[in-house]
Formats: sequence, C-alpha cells, structure tokens
Amino acid sequence: MATHQITANIPDAYYDTVVTMFKGLGIDYNVKPKKAAKAPKSSQPEPDSKEYILNSICQGMKEVRLWEQGKLQLPTLEEALNEL
Repeated sequence: MATHQITANIPDAYYDTVVTMFKGLGIDYNVKPKKAAKAPKSSQPEPDSKEYILNSICQGMKEVRLWEQGKLQLPTLEEALNEL
C-alpha cells in the first residue's frame, strides 16, 4: 500500500479527537513534543505587577495628552458618579 506523509499543527482542543480518529483508522502517527510558547507581548500583565501599574499610568498619561489636545472627550464628574 502506498503511503503519504502529512505534517499538521493540531490545536489542543482537537488533539485527542484526531489521535482517536487515527487509532480507529489504523493510521500510524508520530508525536513531536510541543515547543513551549512564549506569552505574547500584547497580553495584559498581572494586575498586581509593577508592569501592569506602569502600563496603567502610561495609558492615563496618553489620555491626558489627548484631552489637552481636544482629541478626547472625558465624562463630567456628574456623569462619572451616575455610572457608579
């Protein structure tokens, strides 16, 4: 019987299903260990970390600059209190 080789990256959510399917069909397969994924830079740091606090301060300063330039409309004190 002729064979073909396929390489695929299977999401964790489907991995068990694919392995079960291969076993049921009698398909031989090799598993390569998954490389440890680095956390993406865009993810938010932990709320208690120094990085999170610094990011929050920087974001606040950007908003202040935009407000000073008239590019950002901030709610009035009354509007902010009404939201609470």
